[in-house]
Amino acid sequence: MVTALSLGTSPARAQFPWQYIETMFGCNPFSMDPTEASGSLRRGMPNPREQQSTRYPGVPTHQSVLEQIERYLDGSGKENTCRGWRFFPSTPQCFMPYLDSIFVPGNTCIEPCGVIEQDALSTAAQQLKTRLARIGLQYTATLSMNYTGLPQSMANNRRDFLATNNVLNVMWYLAKDCDNSQGFFLSVEADWGQGIRYSERNRSAQKSVGTLSNPQGSTRGGHGVFIPNFALGYSCFNGKWVGMIGTVDTTDFLDQNAYSANWAGNLTNAAFNFNPTLPLEWSNWGYLTAWQPTKNFYTMYATTGCNGRINHNPFPYISGNAWVHIGEIGLITENFLGLGPGIYRFQYTTTRYQGENGSGAAFNFQQQLGRNSHLGAFTRCGLMDEDAATVSTVRAAATVGLVLQAPFRSAGWGSKANNDQVALGFFWERAARSAKPYHHKDEYGLELSAVVQLTPTFYLQPDAQYIFDPVYETARRGAVVLQLQGVFKF
Repeated sequence: MVTALSLGTSPARAQFPWQYIETMFGCNPFSMDPTEASGSLRRGMPNPREQQSTRYPGVPTHQSVLEQIERYLDGSGKENTCRGWRFFPSTPQCFMPYLDSIFVPGNTCIEPCGVIEQDALSTAAQQLKTRLARIGLQYTATLSMNYTGLPQSMANNRRDFLATNNVLNVMWYLAKDCDNSQGFFLSVEADWGQGIRYSERNRSAQKSVGTLSNPQGSTRGGHGVFIPNFALGYSCFNGKWVGMIGTVDTTDFLDQNAYSANWAGNLTNAAFNFNPTLPLEWSNWGYLTAWQPTKNFYTMYATTGCNGRINHNPFPYISGNAWVHIGEIGLITENFLGLGPGIYRFQYTTTRYQGENGSGAAFNFQQQLGRNSHLGAFTRCGLMDEDAATVSTVRAAATVGLVLQAPFRSAGWGSKANNDQVALGFFWERAARSAKPYHHKDEYGLELSAVVQLTPTFYLQPDAQYIFDPVYETARRGAVVLQLQGVFKF
């Protein structure tokens, strides 16, 4: 369901101009009649012409959503009559569908969810988002509280972990020409959070279990506020080409997968959030280019340092002896073998680290399982030589999973919440030589996770994992990891 490119309509949900659009996980969007639109959306964005729907990285943006960029006028028709360049425009420049899902957050955080359709916090969040988008600033904020418990005592005897984890991703569209064919933007990510009464670096669940991969994929804090991405971008040729330069977090752009995107709403183990073998660096000086000439094909390339320090001037760390290159090619199909839409990505990397050259390859796909199904499958797998694996400490890995979206009902509550889902995943990782000293070379894990959206901007996510043979655990035994996180996303 997640990558559907066709527009679903019915007599009750026909396409009308100037109605709010529900994007359904980024797929199959439809116009909502007034009874379907949340009160928080109507109050936070009174003019539906102003809406730019939420995007979902890894899902090509549907044409009806792309058209929202063109349909908001300021009353004087300024968008149509201006000449030259517009600064801090109310809408971003055009991007091709897959690139749009990566480089445009949209200005909407309120869409139907069902349990509570309206609340003061969601209304205020939408009001702020609406106003800032009028000066070109669009963002996604994720604020969470995560509890992790280990039923049995592990290596360092710590069994309870409570942490705050917060991420702010911003795209500020600085200028564009009047026909939307090109423009400049600023891309920024800020992360902050901390373990409560424990050290995320030294006494985390990952350290207690002795795992190669972090079962608390959300824990990126412990450093105060840090900025892993701060880059200037430019797009041209009607959004077919994008370039960026600056401090780049490559995980924000490469290796996307709509069924397994990040810890906030998908499987929470870091092994599922991005390919563990790839040297997807952040907080390093780098360059990124993306090209999508047609709706069925795209390519991306990023090159960054791999020895930078968080919140430090990146230039002293630029070195030809610590550098990575990653290329990605994606094929987008609207109906693969009758199963429905899917995206198939191939990645190749070369590295230079600690005086050695390395290389490796990876594969990433997402596939709907049935033309009208809510069920989808994903996998990521990769293999590095030992020199390339020195960067990530993972020589080989494979993750597979099934995701059932909007699982609770076919109509009414739970049928169209953009976060409701149930997911089951399996991962395998092989430690690289650089991960030594370890006691087991291979590590396996299972994860079952569910998401229930309670308000337009808040959901709960219970999660259970079982990890076989953690690589740093001396005994051959498994570890149970139980988690519950509450997430505000707006």
